[in-house]
Amino acid sequence: LSAHFGQVFGFERPLYFGKTSEPVLSFGRPDWYDEVGGEVTAAHEAAGLTELSSFGKIDVVGSDALRCLEEVCTNRIDRPVGSACYTLMLNPEGGVESDLTVFRLGTDHFRLIVGSNAVKRDLSWIRNNCPLGADVTISDVTTDFAMLGLCGPQSGRIAAAIGADWMNDIGYFRHQEGQVGDMAVRAARLSYVGEAGCELTCAAGDAKALFEILAGEGVVPVGAFAQTAMRIEKGFLAYGHDLD
Repeated sequence: LSAHFGQVFGFERPLYFGKTSEPVLSFGRPDWYDEVGGEVTAAHEAAGLTELSSFGKIDVVGSDALRCLEEVCTNRIDRPVGSACYTLMLNPEGGVESDLTVFRLGTDHFRLIVGSNAVKRDLSWIRNNCPLGADVTISDVTTDFAMLGLCGPQSGRIAAAIGADWMNDIGYFRHQEGQVGDMAVRAARLSYVGEAGCELTCAAGDAKALFEILAGEGVVPVGAFAQTAMRIEKGFLAYGHDLD
């Protein structure tokens, strides 16, 4: 879709769409200003779709999984299955090692969504700071799953239009697995851009089919530049920029 790509930790990520020529850098408004503005408008007024697949995904599984995460995270992790929470991991001096979202998939199964460039660091931090002898397995499952962010005031209508009205019944910072077409999709009711919507996780091999279903309802692809602009306007923080 005429995307201009950048890279984050070795993953290609679309920065904006609709590129007609190679941008020329300047001290004025960048060549992609209008394209990014159009994507922001689409997400604010209708529906946008962000590409989040390069965000890290870490599974923490085992009878001591909860105990480990309560040890390393600042927020309360002991919430019902189907809950999600945003949390920090701090070092002994109170400095921020990482910020992340924790999904509770089962009694002893958690999935952490972390920054693209934080996967190795977070894996090491958790493994080194869990209680000694804990019954826990910590695995990098980043490339097993794709993640697309459906956002905007029309997101609820679109969920119903694709036969996934179950998404509209999910509470804020809750998640649920259901079907979109013949695909298993986990929808989390949260958004990094300040608009209503869900972050949708599916098997990596299903990403194109899921995108095509959503695009068929008129969802506009939104690149990383627009996503960053919206999260700054909303006041959401990013590790390495606002947190360190």
